[in-house]
Amino acid sequence: MRREGRPEDLGSKDRADISHFVSRAELVARRDLRDATSELRLVLAMVALTLAIPIASAIGVRALAYFGGGTAVVNRLAVVGAFFVVFIPASFSLVLALEAFVGERERTTLEVLLSTPLRETEIYAGKVAAVLAVSLGLCYGGLVVYCVAVFPGLGYFPLGVLIALALSTICQVAAMVAGAVIISLNARTMRAANVMASFIILPMSVVLQVEAALILIGRSEYLWGFAALMIVLAIVLLRMGLAGFSREALLARDVGLRKPLQRAIVAIRWSFRGRPGIVRLLWLRRIALALAAFGFVAGMGVGFLAGKTNAIPGAVVKPALSSLLSASGGATPVQEAIGIFGHNLLAFVLAALLAILTAGLSGFALTFLPGFLLGYAAALSSWSVALGGVYPNGLVEIPAAIVAGGLVIQIGAAAIHMQPNGGWTTRTMGALADYVRSLRWLVPALALAALLEVRFG
Repeated sequence: MRREGRPEDLGSKDRADISHFVSRAELVARRDLRDATSELRLVLAMVALTLAIPIASAIGVRALAYFGGGTAVVNRLAVVGAFFVVFIPASFSLVLALEAFVGERERTTLEVLLSTPLRETEIYAGKVAAVLAVSLGLCYGGLVVYCVAVFPGLGYFPLGVLIALALSTICQVAAMVAGAVIISLNARTMRAANVMASFIILPMSVVLQVEAALILIGRSEYLWGFAALMIVLAIVLLRMGLAGFSREALLARDVGLRKPLQRAIVAIRWSFRGRPGIVRLLWLRRIALALAAFGFVAGMGVGFLAGKTNAIPGAVVKPALSSLLSASGGATPVQEAIGIFGHNLLAFVLAALLAILTAGLSGFALTFLPGFLLGYAAALSSWSVALGGVYPNGLVEIPAAIVAGGLVIQIGAAAIHMQPNGGWTTRTMGALADYVRSLRWLVPALALAALLEVRFG
């Protein structure tokens, strides 16, 4: 007699489902790869990225070594050259990812793709896989050409740094592709997608500067930590893009709607109507608030470890600690309270203004950075001294920062997450309206914290 529900049967079914999913996603990926490599000019551009730029960079490093540029300088320049050789092809992924869906719309092939029996996850995975395959192929092809042209005979091969750079490149490209695909899902025209790409370019330029600084330091463990952060960012963006991918929403979007200013004004008016009260708002945003609270705790832990291990020199952090903890010389208590209040309010406003550009990371930084400074101060002295420096004003200021940070994170989430029941402007304006309305409670809290800091600090 046939027995059902056996573990081996379930395992076989799961493997069959995975194999079926991979094969159908591969169909979409092959289709996009065929389109990407069908134009001769595009192929020539990709070959130039893979060969010309690495060879030119290698010639520069070799010339410096030949004419006696100094061993330390040549070695450091060789590593920096590897970074730029990987970065320039990685930027090519933006072009392909932005074209993923909005390009199909302009070529009038989107309806054909979405009318196939493919599931939404299979279409999304195939699109992302195709862009990643081309981008990472260009990055690693250029890196291999550069290493073959530079390091033989140089007497220097930073294997650890290059491996960390290769891993961080995967995560960095995945994050850029995920963000660009989200933009491609939301944009109605390619022109709009190119404009919205600044939301990726600006944050990624900061990320690239941080990565370049870590490479100049020459310690691979920093690059491994950077790669771990980029992995988390890539997973979050990929998950949010997949969760917001709606076949019905894509088919329902109109191209080139008129009167954008009037529609924006209507969206702003709507966003302030019927918003929840502060208590219900905090409950609705409890996950974002938990992320902001985790940012403060994580900042304390990272700051304490950085201070104990001297991973970040005290000369870098102590000026910030001194400016935050020391009283203003010659200022009256009222002037000092106004200065503290203005500094904190400016931080809250800047975090909200940068929320869309940073996908909400500015809200996480709003709690992470104070936590980092507190943990670093505890490493230099003790936890009792560090906590005493923020008591009792911290009892008001820290919860206010967590609330503000959580609402800023929600703004970033609303900006990059597509929902079928509302457009980008509607979602973003609604999240901004919640933040503006919360200032009725946050501003008095900051004023109270400033008074407590002056009175008991």
